[in-house]
Amino acid sequence: MAEPITEADREQVRRLHAEGQSRNQIARTIGRSAASVSKIARERGLTFSGGARVAAATEARRADAAARRELLADESLDGALGQVSKTTAAENARDARDHATAARALTEVHARVAELARHTGSGSAGGSMLDKLADALLGPANGGDHDGG
Repeated sequence: MAEPITEADREQVRRLHAEGQSRNQIARTIGRSAASVSKIARERGLTFSGGARVAAATEARRADAAARRELLADESLDGALGQVSKTTAAENARDARDHATAARALTEVHARVAELARHTGSGSAGGSMLDKLADALLGPANGGDHDGG
């Protein structure tokens, strides 16, 4: 069972908060849980400004992920188009099939990344163009039409 919060705990929280320490830093310093520090802070009308830092860091991470998805989509598209050109230049049927399979796999990567970008509001709309090209060359990925039919 946790020890009751003391006036010394409350004073330490007030002092460390005034020094600009975060809730978790204070908890480590005084040997209390973050929940206890939050409770003391609420009692004293103190707030922690870490939320703004966390929101900024989260937004930066989202922007970085969107840029990485865009790069992956572009590289998948380039790779698929390269495989398509190798398919037409292949010396035998087996090589042509292998290049076509690689093109299809890269097309699927691009389509999935483009779909994710559409759901997250980032990225290019190039996926639908590549999907149509792949369907024309290789047939639809799911065996039916592109609308799921």
